[in-house]
Amino acid sequence: MTMERQFNSIVTFNEDATRNAQAGVVMAKIEDILGRIMEALSENRVLDIPLHNRRSGNEGLLRFPASTGTEVKRFTCVLLILHLCHEALTSGHVITKRNIYYQNPDLFGNQQYVDNLVDDIAFTFGVGRDALRIVAAYKGLIAGSVIITLKNHSVIDCSSDDNGSLIPHAEAICRIDIGGTKWIMVIEKEATFRGLAASGYYGLCDAGVGVLITGKGFPDLVTRRFLHMLHSAFPQVPIYALVDYDPSGIAIMLTYKYGSQGLSHEENITVPGIMWLGPTSRDILDHTCRPSVSNTNSSGDINSEYDYNPSPPTSPLCGSPSILPVEVTNNLSTSDRRKAISLLCRLDSHPVESTDAPCLVRELQLMLMLNIKAEIQAVDDSGDMARWLDDKLSIYRYLRER
Repeated sequence: MTMERQFNSIVTFNEDATRNAQAGVVMAKIEDILGRIMEALSENRVLDIPLHNRRSGNEGLLRFPASTGTEVKRFTCVLLILHLCHEALTSGHVITKRNIYYQNPDLFGNQQYVDNLVDDIAFTFGVGRDALRIVAAYKGLIAGSVIITLKNHSVIDCSSDDNGSLIPHAEAICRIDIGGTKWIMVIEKEATFRGLAASGYYGLCDAGVGVLITGKGFPDLVTRRFLHMLHSAFPQVPIYALVDYDPSGIAIMLTYKYGSQGLSHEENITVPGIMWLGPTSRDILDHTCRPSVSNTNSSGDINSEYDYNPSPPTSPLCGSPSILPVEVTNNLSTSDRRKAISLLCRLDSHPVESTDAPCLVRELQLMLMLNIKAEIQAVDDSGDMARWLDDKLSIYRYLRER
C-alpha cells in the first residue's frame, strides 16, 4: 500500500500498484496451471501442478493419476484451493483459511492440512499469503485511542470496547488516526491484554496515551501485518513487546521483529524496531528498590544508588534493572530447553538478527544455566502491573528524550 500523510497522527492508505501487479502475476500463474491441466486432459496426458515445500525448499510436482491415495488427495486439494484463490483475486474479496476448510471438510480432513497447503502455494509462487487473498481468521485485538476507517466506510473505534476490538486485515483499511498515541505495547497473553484494556491503562499510563495489541500467543499474519503497517506509518511511535520470560516468549518477540523461519518469504510483516519491555532476567532475579525517572542527580543521570545501567539505544532489547522483587519462577521443561537451544542457533546463524544477539543470547543462556522461567504476571504488584509498566515505559521515554 502507498500512504498519504494528512497529519502527524493520521495516515490514509491507497492501493499499491506493486501489490496490484503482484495479484495479476498470481492470477496469471494460476491460469497457466489450469490451462495446462485442461490441455493435458484434452490430450489424455498426466496432469501436474508445481508445489514446493517451504520448509525444505525442495521443488516438487503433484501428479494425477498418482501412485498413492495421499498424492491424489493432495492434488485435488491444491486444485480446489487454486480455484478459490482465483475467485478471490477476481472479485477483490478476501477469504480465510477457515472458509476454505469448510468448502469441503471431508476432503481436507483438518484445518492444519489447509494451512500447510496454502503456505506451500504462496512459497511456490514466491509471494506472501496475503497476495493470494487468503488470510487466517482474525484473532488479534487492539485497544486504545485509535480510529480505523475501512474501505467499506465502516469505522472501528478501538477505545469503545473494554475487551478490545478485532484487528482487521490490512487490505481492508483505508485510514488510521492514532490521535496522541505515545507508545504501542504488543502483549503476548490475551488475559494480560484484557486486564489492561478493561482498566483503561492505555489512557492512564504515566508515559502518556498508548495502544495495546495482542496476537493471543503466537501471532497470526493479520496481526503482524497490521503492526508493520503502524510501524511504517508512524515510525515516531515506539513499539514494545511484553512477553513471558521463557524461550517461547522470546520466540514470539522475534517473530514480530524478524518474521518466522517457516514463512521467510512473507513480506511486509516485520517490525525490526520493536523493543523488549520485559520481564527480563533482572526483573526476575534482582531484589532491589524500584527506580524512578524522578530520581535524577544534577547532571540528569538516574541516581546511582539504584545501580541503574540502562541498555544503550543501539541495543534496546537488553534487560533493564530490577523493578520488583520477584519469587514466582518455574523450571524449564524439556521442550523449553530445546526451544532455547534452537533460538541460540537461530541467533548465531542469521546475520540480520545479530544486532540483538548479545542481549538475547545472554538471556537464553541464563534461562538454561539457572533453569528458570517466569510468566508476565511475575511482575504483578498484588495483581496490578500498572506500576511496573509505568516505570518501564517512563524509563524508555526518558532515554528517548535525553
